[in-house]
Amino acid sequence: MKDLPYIERFGGLKKDDTVTCLEDPAFMPNACLLEAVTPFGGYYNEVPGATKPLYFFIVLDDFYPYEEIIRATRAVEKRLGYNIDAVAGIISIFNQHCHIIRIRDLKKYEDIATIQQLYADQKLKFKKQIKKVINEKVIVNLQKFFYLEPVGNNMFFDHIQPHHGYFPIPYGMEFDTFYALTREVKFDTSLLFFDAALAWYVEDRKIHEMVRIYRENLTMEKLEAIRDRYLLLLSQKRVPVV
Repeated sequence: MKDLPYIERFGGLKKDDTVTCLEDPAFMPNACLLEAVTPFGGYYNEVPGATKPLYFFIVLDDFYPYEEIIRATRAVEKRLGYNIDAVAGIISIFNQHCHIIRIRDLKKYEDIATIQQLYADQKLKFKKQIKKVINEKVIVNLQKFFYLEPVGNNMFFDHIQPHHGYFPIPYGMEFDTFYALTREVKFDTSLLFFDAALAWYVEDRKIHEMVRIYRENLTMEKLEAIRDRYLLLLSQKRVPVV
């Protein structure tokens, strides 16, 4: 078997986001479709003029097994004519937990309407609009595969997605705790301009905790400096372990 330059692992990611409901007549009626207003807000909110990537959330009416989402996505890609990055997850909004498909890597904005219809053709059903959603803060939990390319000392770059880096942390924590910790990391002004999320993957029947860092033109040196700041603060605090 050929050695690959990356490690493939299944896991998940938890992040905050700000979303708005899309109501253009071009989109499927009676189907809740959300767009991330500030994807990677910890970075793009701090960097004026940067071009933000497109991120959409198709809200499903119920839970669908992960394998159904994968099969449906392969069928969608075949008819669409190019590959997209689509993963299952849950979005927490208005005290509800809604099942979603997160969509990125579209060639053009208008393709999301076509993708809605193609998923509907695969017998997936969509949730009707929850209520008016404009710039609503949400928490997003995703299930996904990671393609981790080892770099430096126990760090990784994403082999597929540019600008993404990862490093392990000794234990998991509540997202509110992580959010506060990230703000404290940024007190070191040389480490500004990055977005962070909690991540994990499964290996040897164990959960391995990580932090995902997003920053355009992320270097190994910058990722290492951010990692060292996180680990230093974790070593100084009593963070509740989950």
